[in-house]
Amino acid sequence: MTGRRSRLALWVVALLLFLSLFIHGRVPTETVGDAPFFHAGDAKITVRLAGAFPRPGVYRYSVGATPESVIKMAVPSSPRSLRIAGGASRPLRSGDVLTLTKLSAQGADLSLSTMPAAERMQLHIPLDIDRMEASDWVALPGIGPVLAARIAADRQSNGAFGSVEELVRVRGIGPATVSRLKKYF
Repeated sequence: MTGRRSRLALWVVALLLFLSLFIHGRVPTETVGDAPFFHAGDAKITVRLAGAFPRPGVYRYSVGATPESVIKMAVPSSPRSLRIAGGASRPLRSGDVLTLTKLSAQGADLSLSTMPAAERMQLHIPLDIDRMEASDWVALPGIGPVLAARIAADRQSNGAFGSVEELVRVRGIGPATVSRLKKYF
């Protein structure tokens, strides 16, 4: 009978241990935040690399990235000198295009331009109402070549719009058109 009692006691101890671990082991843990290497809230810019870059395409960089920092990230053996057309060493903005025209160990020639409005719209990059040309305006729904020319001429005559609401000063654009275009700016 002792063998039976010891087996029963062993089973009871095992059952208590199992229940204790099961109950205490399934308590949800507290969340302490994001992993240190992933910051979902970090602001990013979208830039297209073109020309002689080893892997041209559209990339996302942290806000504040400069052409020099992009070259260091995108070109395995960075050139000694970097010549930027127009001296544009400003921080990059979403919608910028960096074109590498010459790449050698001694140096690189880089030009900075802006994506056309149609490409910016596809990438969900807000348009800058005061930097658009007539060809960019035509890419917007409901804006034809005649109205686009009128918008460009108005900006030349009267200065920057500042906001999409100011488009109503152009003949042929009313509040309905402005509300339809707001999502692109």
